[in-house]
Amino acid sequence: MSSTSPQIRPAKGEARRDGRHADLRGTARQRLLDAALAELSERGYAGASLQAIAERAGLTRGAIYWNFQSKEELFLALLEERVDRRALELIRVTETAPADTPTAGAVSEGLVRLVREQRDLIMLLFEHWALAVRDPKLRPGFARRQSVLRKALAGALEARHATVGVPLSYPAERLAMAIIALANGLAMTALAEPGAVSDQLLGEILDLLYEGLDARHRNL
Repeated sequence: MSSTSPQIRPAKGEARRDGRHADLRGTARQRLLDAALAELSERGYAGASLQAIAERAGLTRGAIYWNFQSKEELFLALLEERVDRRALELIRVTETAPADTPTAGAVSEGLVRLVREQRDLIMLLFEHWALAVRDPKLRPGFARRQSVLRKALAGALEARHATVGVPLSYPAERLAMAIIALANGLAMTALAEPGAVSDQLLGEILDLLYEGLDARHRNL
């Protein structure tokens, strides 16, 4: 994993706290998420420990259990709040844009920007996939995240097609699954081959999809 993650260990001699002090109210959770990102990026899921995460955050291990029930829950919260939330914002662009406003290019550029700005987080995203493939206990959390994204995108696609007046002639959830898989594949390529994925590539493929759906509708 990346060695450039922020180091947020407490200063030497600083006592770790449990997160209930007045100066930590509302911030302990974010400190733990920052620390989890650093620890997971450096050591991976298997090598990261809750004790190490607490130490990085300058908090006690008990502070973790005030906010999260387990390492898996902390890991999922990190992905959901810092990756999935931004993905859902991109999906809302498709859902809410006026009919005369193109959306594919903005979504494509947003994806590339997310990969560039949050490299460690995107790597953890793919680690979650690898963990879910190998460990049945971690599979439900992965499946839940994917289901949320698929349903949101399916709803956005239905809304977009209603806005532009072109009936969606293919099941929205199946189309959403394919688009998410395409976006994941491009993100993976962008991580391994910097510069290989242009800002516009996803948008160009989405435009081809939309044109194909439009042509299919006209031929029905």
